[in-house]
Amino acid sequence: MATPDTAGAEWLAKVHEQLLADDSIQFDLPAYVAPKPPEWLKPITDMLSWLGPYMIYLFWGAVIIGAAIILLLILLEVKGIAWRLPWRKARSEAKAEASWSPDTGAAQILLSEADALAARGAYDEAVHLLLQRSVADIANRLPDFLRPSLTSRDIASAPSLPARARSAFSQIARIVEAALFARRPVGVEGWQEARAAYEQFVFRGAWA
Repeated sequence: MATPDTAGAEWLAKVHEQLLADDSIQFDLPAYVAPKPPEWLKPITDMLSWLGPYMIYLFWGAVIIGAAIILLLILLEVKGIAWRLPWRKARSEAKAEASWSPDTGAAQILLSEADALAARGAYDEAVHLLLQRSVADIANRLPDFLRPSLTSRDIASAPSLPARARSAFSQIARIVEAALFARRPVGVEGWQEARAAYEQFVFRGAWA
């Protein structure tokens, strides 16, 4: 008499034979044959095969270069230096050159306000007002140039400004710095010098 174990084994063997006899089921699968790449791709595959042993070095080299570029951009941003692609920079400067001109009406109003301060003896405040307006003029002229971290000395030495505009701005900034940091009163002479520099900055073609 067959035990449950032998009966189960016999049943399993019979089922297995029936499964193998079923032609609708395919057990022998054909071996995979990789498709042959087209001829035009052969130089590329040959080059990749040649570069294979060096790919790890190329990868880490690209990572280091990318990290260095990101670090450089961060440092430029911290220092307040605007960075743009050369062709975008040239296009921006050309656009600014064609579209920007000093707002002489606003400059006249500002000078009237500064003159009123100077008439009351507030020469320091009057000169500082001229400096603030000069910075605003530069921001209108070169919107991609100014950064909050830039000092007046940084602006005065920037090659983005035309020489005459840079010289006039430097005169105003120097007088304001002397008043703020050296505690040197502006006085009538300092006011007159700063006023003449601002007139040159706005009215006398310093940006031409």
